[in-house]
Amino acid sequence: MSIRFKFIILNFVIIIITVIPLSFFTLRTTEFKLGMKDIPGIEKAIENAVLHTPDEEGKEEAIEALRKYRQMMALIRPLKREFITFTILLSLFIILFSTVLTVLITVRVTTPLRKLEEAAKRLAKGDFPRISGVRTKDEVGNLIKTFNRMSAALEESKKRLRIAEREAAWKDAARAVSHEIRNPLTPIRLATERLREKMSKGEKNIDEVILNTTGMILEEIENLDGIAKSFSEFAKLPEPRKKMDDVNEIIKEVVFLYSEYEGIEIKQALGENIPQFAIDRDRIKEVLINIIKNSIEAMGGGGTIWITSEFNEKEKNLTLSVKDNGCGLTVDPSLVFIPHFTTKEKGSGLGLAISKRIIEAHNGTIQVKSKEGEGTEFTITIPKK
Repeated sequence: MSIRFKFIILNFVIIIITVIPLSFFTLRTTEFKLGMKDIPGIEKAIENAVLHTPDEEGKEEAIEALRKYRQMMALIRPLKREFITFTILLSLFIILFSTVLTVLITVRVTTPLRKLEEAAKRLAKGDFPRISGVRTKDEVGNLIKTFNRMSAALEESKKRLRIAEREAAWKDAARAVSHEIRNPLTPIRLATERLREKMSKGEKNIDEVILNTTGMILEEIENLDGIAKSFSEFAKLPEPRKKMDDVNEIIKEVVFLYSEYEGIEIKQALGENIPQFAIDRDRIKEVLINIIKNSIEAMGGGGTIWITSEFNEKEKNLTLSVKDNGCGLTVDPSLVFIPHFTTKEKGSGLGLAISKRIIEAHNGTIQVKSKEGEGTEFTITIPKK
């Protein structure tokens, strides 16, 4: 039961306990004619006294009494009417005063509470509102002040958390970059030392050694360049350039790229009558390529990949699914979207993190389900609007 309804009930109770007794008192008073219940009998008795009194002095007194009685009787009716009118006006005043007072108290109490409710809903959504315009110094006012202080403290805590997360992210990125760069640098250093050693010993086939060594060094340099590009792409991922496009055509193009992949079979189940979506064609293709590439690596020598697309007419969203029958994940599937996390010996751990950011930039979601030994399934959902 709301506070407003409780105040209405209280007002109704106050009116009942004040107006009803007052009305009952008025009815009882006017019923007895201001204390004279048998008025016709009294008047007849005085008339008999006037007619049958032999004493002239007594008769004069009886006539005077009858005259005064009739004067009083003439005043009873207007007096009764005035008394009833006063009772009605007093009852109306009580009703009006009680109603106005109830409305004022209700507004004074419920308005701050309604603002507090709306602010709490905004706070739950991630905003940090402040409640203004409430000047009460009672318990409700103290509650509003406490809420404002709490909202300000939460906003400050969120700012500090963002700074801490940013610093932690930079530390993690620095560690990841250091780790990834150290992997190619180790063989480069060893190859260089081996080359210097062979040259100092006057190796006969030094030309072949130089050719092989420099080839390996160039390969590792390309790995370094790839690592640098991956980190740069993750840090400076551009906003998607959206335009209306056919999702099924994008899927067919990606499937064509891997159609001749040895030992890999890709099966499609593309939904019909899927409308065009406002998407970045290159970015969505990048996401699908990344997922399929991971599936191929997880299946090792070969396996099957199922790709499906479906449009939900009720929810107005598109669902893409990429499923494989590979080895599955041995860790919590949600970890694969964390930057720098990887289960592969060589990898930056940024591919799926970038894919997640691309899908979120399309206001969509990407989820993964996996069971060890049975395979992994990625599900992408993109809203129409």
